Amino acid sequence: MKRAQQIVTAVAFLAVLFGLMFSSLLLPKKSVSETENRTLAELPQLTAAGLRDKSFMDGVEAYAADHFALRDQWVAVKSAAELAAGKREIGGVYITEDRLIGKLTEDDVDETRLSQSVEGVRQFARNTETPVAMLLAPTAAAVYPDTLPDYAPNLDQQQLISRIAADLRGDVTMINVYHSLYAMRNEYIYYRTDHHWTSYGAFLAYQTAIKKLGFSPVSYDKYNIEHAADNFRGTLYSKSLYRGIEPDFIDLYHYSGGDPVTSVTVNDGLHETVYDSIYFREFLDTQEKYSVFLGRNAALVTVHTNVKNDKKLLLIKDSYANSMLPFLTEHYSEIVLMDMRYVRGDYHAYVDPDQFSQVLVLYNVSNFATDGNIKLLAAQ
Repeated sequence: MKRAQQIVTAVAFLAVLFGLMFSSLLLPKKSVSETENRTLAELPQLTAAGLRDKSFMDGVEAYAADHFALRDQWVAVKSAAELAAGKREIGGVYITEDRLIGKLTEDDVDETRLSQSVEGVRQFARNTETPVAMLLAPTAAAVYPDTLPDYAPNLDQQQLISRIAADLRGDVTMINVYHSLYAMRNEYIYYRTDHHWTSYGAFLAYQTAIKKLGFSPVSYDKYNIEHAADNFRGTLYSKSLYRGIEPDFIDLYHYSGGDPVTSVTVNDGLHETVYDSIYFREFLDTQEKYSVFLGRNAALVTVHTNVKNDKKLLLIKDSYANSMLPFLTEHYSEIVLMDMRYVRGDYHAYVDPDQFSQVLVLYNVSNFATDGNIKLLAAQ
């Protein structure tokens, strides 16, 4: 009898497992996760190069994880069980007293990939006559290390930034914003449930960066601040589904002298669409509220302003740059933002770096340490 029960249990388990597998294969696939506020992984193309550097298998693994049937429900059940067991880290997210903090450790840094990214930036700078600067934004884990659970592993981001700066010395001007942010750590500079810095955090970083780029920053009192949303639960909430942290609010900064932006052209790699604002307000009514800053990530976005100085900035970036953009528009007649994660093929098909006055490479430390696309900047 016991043997028969074991067989029935095993068959039932296999039936559920294979049912989920076939459901994952047959159900329609989404391109965007509203719960996680991000673009889902695409099925990678099989190439010899992809097999050699293991990027194909990494891509397949990411695709399977993103499109697994009932994924959100599984995450919720897993999180509840781990919380009940007393864990303070769930899904790569540390749960602190007043915020969620994305986990970033030495083990998360792929030294080979990091070296390739550094070399990509170095070769990019050497291949253009345009001055290149780089800003590596620390994440909240670097600014609030004392709030993490006891003995929680945590990457020394300052040390990593200094190491990268030393490697790029002579080719790239490094912009260090850590001290500007740490000095204001008691203010609302990082979201509580999302991995991005807030508009105020981006403003503090802008003040430091724009001086390095040769301009005088616009003072804080020159902006009117709009409280655009107050119920934002971001990517860190979506990974942990922990509701014990107060939701975030999103502020939009408007220059009191008038909006300098005249047009915004978004190139998603297939089509170009023209808009009249860098704020995409339709996202305020969705779970993707951070996308109010410039919309969903795209290969190339071109912003024209009424600033009459013929200064053009090429901004090679991740989404941390999106909430800094409103402040940069006060200083350039044109800003082109390029996201290497969405560039198809050689980036020269999108931009010519020699046609710009300055280049700024802006990534948060976590993305720069793990993104496999930055190395493509080395292309001549």
